[in-house]
Amino acid sequence: MNKPDKPLIYFFLIAFALAWAFMAWPIARNYGLLSEELPFEMLLIFGSWMPNIAAFIVLGWIIKRKGAIKELLKGWLRWNMHPGWYLLAFSPVLFGFITIFIFRWLYGYSPSTELFADPAAFIGLLVLITITGAMGEELGWRGFALPRLQLRMNALSASILLGIIWAFWHLPLWFAGLGFESIPYWAYLLIGVSFSIMVTAACNGSCGSLLIATLFHLFLNVSVNMIDNEAFPVLAAIFVIASIVTVAILGPEKLSRVSILPLDKEKKTWNSKLSKEKA
Repeated sequence: MNKPDKPLIYFFLIAFALAWAFMAWPIARNYGLLSEELPFEMLLIFGSWMPNIAAFIVLGWIIKRKGAIKELLKGWLRWNMHPGWYLLAFSPVLFGFITIFIFRWLYGYSPSTELFADPAAFIGLLVLITITGAMGEELGWRGFALPRLQLRMNALSASILLGIIWAFWHLPLWFAGLGFESIPYWAYLLIGVSFSIMVTAACNGSCGSLLIATLFHLFLNVSVNMIDNEAFPVLAAIFVIASIVTVAILGPEKLSRVSILPLDKEKKTWNSKLSKEKA
């Protein structure tokens, strides 16, 4: 049996403890335990960065590997890859439009929001969801945790586990009175796991590009803001189908056509020096 990966365990514990500590404030406010108004936007921004902060803490103060944080940040600079990965990153927006079409066909009315009606409001939301979930989480989830998980299990298993953890990490939002409570949590969980499978495929095929992972997360957030909460089950079904197709095409072992996954087994991170041709 493999020994426990203590840095990975520390990462998950810190990411949960810090983020849930931030979310305790709006939850207490929602249940009447606090009376004063809270800066929810700032809490969400800071709370969403906790996976990245947890990765920085583990790398800088627990593992104490010189240059590790800088190398992690460089994942955002890996942009020179096949254009197909950029199209894949945009796919959640396409899923959003398909959801609107299917829901309208099934129920006779559109679940679309006014997301694109006001360009100024859309740009503001785009900035917010970029600096929160998209940029705030992926250095941790896909930059730190995913390589370590894939060194212990196959890519599909690592993706499913990370997707479940990701969805559970967001659970406090359902108790904070922010509107998430009307989203079926099971649908959110399915989206999280399916999203995780597809992002793993993108990372494995792009030599660990965290830019692709961040863009994918950004467009996921766009897609969920395109629809009313009642349409989440339809969006979840589309994500599940897309993830099944991904596994069928690429295979569960590596979720990629590469012969060797771009992983540094000694450092337990992405191997940025491994080119796609060599992989």
